[in-house]
Amino acid sequence: MEQNNWVGEAAIDRESEIRLTQMAERDDVISNRVNGVKLILIVLSSRGMVYDIESLRQKVLLSYPDAAVFFQTTDGKPVGTAAPKSVDLLIDFTGPRQRQAMFHALGLKRRARFTVGRNSGMFRKKVYDRIYDEMSDPGNMPEELLKRERFVQKQVLNLAGIAFVQAGEVSPDLGKSIALELPGIKGLA
Repeated sequence: MEQNNWVGEAAIDRESEIRLTQMAERDDVISNRVNGVKLILIVLSSRGMVYDIESLRQKVLLSYPDAAVFFQTTDGKPVGTAAPKSVDLLIDFTGPRQRQAMFHALGLKRRARFTVGRNSGMFRKKVYDRIYDEMSDPGNMPEELLKRERFVQKQVLNLAGIAFVQAGEVSPDLGKSIALELPGIKGLA
């Protein structure tokens, strides 16, 4: 039997509740967007990227369609075309215990008008404009490395105003329950 939550006078089924929650999360993400972004620099995680560069570029361009997106490694080497000296938005996926020069975060902050990243290493919590601190709630984190990186990178993208819509969810199989709800065949003959 399906459990319903009552909102006012109407019941909401589980699937509708999930979709409404996703819409509310998307509205929160959209409120995080930064105005006037034309150049974006993304610092890739050295631990593991869950999105390839082109899919990450597509996600960013869906939220910031007029922007040019540049990538660099954790140690500062460009991936593809090198980014200009100054950018409007910096998204830093560098995580805890990933090798990086000691004051690299300060140099990145000087290059960017607005910065978003993970709380890793020195100065980030005080320097970056928005920080996702994955160590604040370790019980909520997935154990497996790539699942953890996917969760954290999604949170960082959300802080940057980049909406991530999960498109590959499998809906529950309703094949047996639909047949029970159909009218009988006896009266149709």
